[in-house]
Amino acid sequence: MFSAKLHFANAKSDLKADQASLKAEWQNKASGYYVLPDSQDSLLGDLEVFAKKVQAFETIVVVGIGGSSLGAKAAERALRHLPQRNSKQLFFLENGDPIELENVLQKINLQRTLFLIVSKSGGTIETTSIFKLLLSKIGQNAVDSGCADQFVIITDEGSPLDSMALNNQMTRFIIPKNVGGRFSVLSAVGLTPLKLVGYDIAKMLQGAKTVRDGFFASDPLQISAKAAAYAAGKPINTLFAYSNAFEEFVKWYVQLWGESLGKLDKKKARVGFTPIGLIGSVDQHSFLQLIMEGPLDKSVTFLKVGDFRRNLTIPSISLPGLEKNDFVNNASFEKLINAQADATLEAVNSVGAPVDELVIEKLDEFHIGGLFFYYELLTSLVGVKLGVNTYDQPGVELGKTILAKKF
Repeated sequence: MFSAKLHFANAKSDLKADQASLKAEWQNKASGYYVLPDSQDSLLGDLEVFAKKVQAFETIVVVGIGGSSLGAKAAERALRHLPQRNSKQLFFLENGDPIELENVLQKINLQRTLFLIVSKSGGTIETTSIFKLLLSKIGQNAVDSGCADQFVIITDEGSPLDSMALNNQMTRFIIPKNVGGRFSVLSAVGLTPLKLVGYDIAKMLQGAKTVRDGFFASDPLQISAKAAAYAAGKPINTLFAYSNAFEEFVKWYVQLWGESLGKLDKKKARVGFTPIGLIGSVDQHSFLQLIMEGPLDKSVTFLKVGDFRRNLTIPSISLPGLEKNDFVNNASFEKLINAQADATLEAVNSVGAPVDELVIEKLDEFHIGGLFFYYELLTSLVGVKLGVNTYDQPGVELGKTILAKKF
């Protein structure tokens, strides 16, 4: 499934203590993400029925931002190559960027589109503003215009959006109260759009359960040791992912890491680590120089795909003046990109930067579900070691208050 290797000099940890800390969070319901892998049979059944009901829609649009969109977007980007995916298009409307909004609206047939309105609080300004725009395009009152069945509300029970959905007879799926947005990809937030466009969401949950149970049994992925090294290590943490399939995943990681760990601790000291998401080998040509010869203030995780399931080779062609590159002739592109990852890891490690590697066997639902849960567990454990509340985000509220005064 996965393999992990650490190159941290200070990677010692107390696994039993770490397991107990997260088990306490699980039992105390500090966060509900721990139970998502095996507590959603009802949701899976409901989504199976709902997916058949809405088969006629040709496009799915997720309206949400941050934790309400990043997880689903990351999973879809990593899985879109799978042959069993259905023909429905999936779009995300996140930011209030008028150019992007107009661009997406011009691409879709409004009457053949199902809109998922996603907001945990039920009052996210970007989401509600875009929702209003869609209502104005389809009909000012979705119920009176007969279009209520084009909107699905995904939110907390009792939120303003939930009340509106009930009053207007819209389909609704509920986010568990103690599952925060950035930990919600394996709830209705991520599972609903992924199911509607044809992915096997049950396998995603199975992958997550495998990683969770593995940690609480023997920690084969060395999450405990990695968390100890991170918590005592460099102020900047870099995820260097070697596949374009991870383009959105590294953005999800940035939110998870930044919003969960950048906090005031119990002594009101500012703590946290700056997350940076990179794609290899592209960012070897942009950011690697800074890692190699800039300040040694970064740890680097190299994320690789063990088997791309593609047999694409580099032709045996010798180009005049470029003969020095002929050493890769007849090699597979898979071997090239993974060798680039290995070579870069060795180079970074040689200058004293702490590195580790994580190899995901293949890009399918099972492994992507496991990868999400791996990072959620790692984040929770680092949060415990820093002495912060991993699951709140008080620092983002001030900007919202200031925004309201500008209109």
